[in-house]
Parts: sequence; C-alpha cells; structure tokens
Amino acid sequence: MLRSYVDQPAFTDLHWGMFIPAIKGQGTEEQHEKWLPMAYKMQIIGCYAQTELGHGSNVQGLETTATFDPQTDEFVIHSPTLTSSKWWPGGLGKVSTHAVVYARLITGAQDHGVH
Repeated sequence: MLRSYVDQPAFTDLHWGMFIPAIKGQGTEEQHEKWLPMAYKMQIIGCYAQTELGHGSNVQGLETTATFDPQTDEFVIHSPTLTSSKWWPGGLGKVSTHAVVYARLITGAQDHGVH
C-alpha cells in the first residue's frame, strides 16, 4: 500500500512485476503450488536475473549456463566470465532471497538455448 503513495521505484517492484509473473507464466503447476504462496506473502523475495554485464538484454548472447546433473538431480549454474555476471537486478540484488535466473540450458552435451 505504501508503494501507491510514493512515486519512486521500490525494491519490491521487480518482485511483484517480474519475479512473480515469471513463475506464473513459465512455471509448472507444481512450481506454482510451491513458490507462489511464499512469494505472495513475501516469505521469499525474488529478483529477475537475466541481464549480463557484457550482453545487456541480448538474451541470445547470454553466457550463463544451467547444466543439469542427473546424479544430484540439480542444475549447476555457471557464469564463466566477467561479462556473464548478472547485472541490474535492481534493489532486489541487495535483499532478495531467490531469483529467476535466465541461462543456457544444458542437458547431456546438448545446448537447448536460453530458458
């Protein structure tokens, strides 16, 4: 409610404007059930990590990779260069507990592009 009275960007703008919509629009039903209730209650605070220092918003040029490790059933996130550092997450870069990270999806030896 305070945000409606202050005409300045707030640290929560990306949480409400990018993080939650990304989960709603790109998540599975299982992910919706797990993450959205916590996000709506701000039990988790999320940022949107797409832009890279060397690539701006050139999404197809992103260097960060998310490689699936079938032994651990996890994704290994790797930003291999200085230019692949995630950039401009807004004020949420300082206070967020979670992020929607855009990266090149790697499974086996195949690059599936940005997800």
